[in-house]
Amino acid sequence: MSQQKSVIDVNQATFQADVVQRSHSIPIIVDFWAPWCGPCRMLGPILERLASEANSGFLLAKVNSDHNQQISMQYGIRGIPAVKAFVNGKVVDEFVGAQPEPMVRQFIQRVIASHQPQTSQSQPQAKSQSSPVSSDPSSRLNQARELLRKGKGCEAESQLKGFPASPQAEAAGKLLPLAQFLCQMSRGAISGGPADLGVLYRQVADAVNKREYATAMYNLLAILNQDSGYQGGQAKVVMNSLFDFVGQNDPLTQAYQQQMIRISA
Repeated sequence: MSQQKSVIDVNQATFQADVVQRSHSIPIIVDFWAPWCGPCRMLGPILERLASEANSGFLLAKVNSDHNQQISMQYGIRGIPAVKAFVNGKVVDEFVGAQPEPMVRQFIQRVIASHQPQTSQSQPQAKSQSSPVSSDPSSRLNQARELLRKGKGCEAESQLKGFPASPQAEAAGKLLPLAQFLCQMSRGAISGGPADLGVLYRQVADAVNKREYATAMYNLLAILNQDSGYQGGQAKVVMNSLFDFVGQNDPLTQAYQQQMIRISA
């Protein structure tokens, strides 16, 4: 991987120069991974392939989280794979867990667009549609929850990503995968793999937007039943995020958590 100009290995000593400083000239996608991580082995090749495409527009930096725990702690890495996008020295977008290639590609396209001057008409429109980000973490988290209840995944994502260090940060991190999923689906991204799984993912998004959480969980469970690998891993990430959104003590959450345990057993 490190032999490719489009993909570099980064450590604690080189992170500032190779990621933070270099992101002023080109977007840097940072992949926090570890050799023992199964989902990392699924996501890593997707990121590397996209980085190696002609005129990809970004540089992929790989960080072994086991060997670089200090930098992982600095950027709040609680689970891997974790992907953070740096532009002009700052984290501008991120996601956690293995994602299907269409969603990864959409993520990268957003990051690259954020690095370009706002000369097109589309970017000002996107900004005018976003909700103001509160400086108070509690208000910011509550606003994100309200946006999720309204089915506004992209606006909720803007509230949750880059969340400041605070007592509410952990809760925000748990809701972020659900917001990212809804946002990506609203932009036309569908799951890779069999067409029927793509249909189920769309039904999940539609159900969440309509506050039909039982239907959403049912369809996510159906994906888990059909595919215990890559697609199942993505469904599990969204399901766990939905559990936190609905509430860990909610009877619906507890019922589906038991069903997930039976599938995994």
